[in-house]
Amino acid sequence: MKRVGLFLLAVFSFVVSSSFVAFAQRPFSLPKQFSVMQIIKVGGGEIVQKIFVDGDKIRVEGPTGVQQQINIIRKDKKTIYTLFPDERIYFEHPVKEETPLFDITPGDPTAKWTSVGTDTLQGVLCDKYLMESKAGKATFWIGKETGAPVQIMPEKGNVLVEWKDYKVGPQPEELFVVPSNYQQIENYTLDSEEKNQTAPSEKQKPPIPLSPHDAQ
Repeated sequence: MKRVGLFLLAVFSFVVSSSFVAFAQRPFSLPKQFSVMQIIKVGGGEIVQKIFVDGDKIRVEGPTGVQQQINIIRKDKKTIYTLFPDERIYFEHPVKEETPLFDITPGDPTAKWTSVGTDTLQGVLCDKYLMESKAGKATFWIGKETGAPVQIMPEKGNVLVEWKDYKVGPQPEELFVVPSNYQQIENYTLDSEEKNQTAPSEKQKPPIPLSPHDAQ
């Protein structure tokens, strides 16, 4: 079984070249507590997600196949909980060191950022940046008033990411806890290389969610 592609974040690492003003570090930042609706447009379709962030806790809600799926990332517990509300089931797995889950802002912290002026999207005045990293190219539109992404467009992959309904503030604690009436699925195989685990039957097996990386 292929590795489950977590759809909770649109984490991009792309290379950009430009002759405008360059920044050694990412020229914007996000607060530790906020919520936002993220729309990932892939080809002719789109994935609509709700994201909630409160410090080291992240929750992402969105569709996978014909079902809704919820991912709860708990850095403090070093665990990811994947919930399927229709069946009231969930499974959990550890956070791996190489998994870029803790920076909800798309981008590579080692990337070069270059200002390319301003633009207006969704009626919002934005600072426009090109990002350069080892992986490829992407353009970012950052709201002048909020300092948050409004749109992100990688050079390759036919993917476009939009942020809407961005709100700063504490998030309810219950968003980051598995409800008591959910049943845990044990020994769920996330990686075909994990030979010591057994995948559930096809009837029990949750569908693999689409990741922006899979679309590329």
